Formats: sequence, structure tokens, C-alpha cells
Amino acid sequence: MKTKTKASLRFKKMILLLIPVVAGLSIALQNVFYNKVSKDVGIMGTVLMIHFFGFIVALIIYIFTKGSFSNLLSNISVLMVLSGVLGVIVVSTITKSVSVNGVLSTVMLSILAQMVLAKIIGHFGWFGIEQNPINIYQIVAILFMFIGVFIYQKN
Repeated sequence: MKTKTKASLRFKKMILLLIPVVAGLSIALQNVFYNKVSKDVGIMGTVLMIHFFGFIVALIIYIFTKGSFSNLLSNISVLMVLSGVLGVIVVSTITKSVSVNGVLSTVMLSILAQMVLAKIIGHFGWFGIEQNPINIYQIVAILFMFIGVFIYQKN
């Protein structure tokens, strides 16, 4: 019985690890799509349209899973507004970067920047995130990523 429970927990953990993999694959595809769409409608047109269609899809999912707008509208916060602003910044800068730097360079640099900032946030426990001090292995991993990006850019 214990073996089945351990196997079940490992399987569940593996499935949960697929979530960021799906996110990463989606981001790479999305970057290519941003670039393609921006050639037709420009960067701000791309930002507007992808957020509009994202809103429609999210609204439909929200209605079917939660159903209540009163709770949603009563909990609007500064963080929601800032997240929306950051979404516009992400889409517009990624769109421009893909057209200038290519998909792989854009993804590599943005992931590296995310890792560095995420580690800083985790190290200091900012924004209510559980504090997780940096260690030598994490520093080495980030340095290897820097080196990888540098080598790729030199080629």
C-alpha cells in the first residue's frame, strides 16, 4: 500500500512539473505569433488584440468555473492593475525583441532575466513569497545560463 502511495505522489509531482513545460512551450509559440501579427497591425495593435481575445477566453472560463462577478469586482487591487500594465510591457517588448533579435535569443534572455529576478524575490521574500536564501548551486546554475546566453550571442 505504501509503495502505491509513493508512486502515486511521484506521478502527481511529475504531472505538476508539466505545467511550467506547457507554459514554456506556449510562450515560445506565442512569441512567434506576436511577431507575425505585429507585421499586420503593429505592436500596440498586437497588444490590444491579444489582450482582447485573452479577455474573452478568460471571461468564458471564469463564467463556467466561478460564475460570480461580485467577488471578482470587489477585490480589484493595485497588484491587478500593475499586472495588467506588466502584461502590456511583456507583449510589446517580446514582440519587438522577436523581430529584432529572433525567437531563441528573446526566449533565452527573458528566461534568464526571469530567473535572476525570481531568485532575488525569493532570496529576500518580497511580495509575501516564502523566503528561500540563494545558495552556491543556484549561483552556479545562473552563471551557466549567463555563459550559455553569451556563447549563443557570440555565434
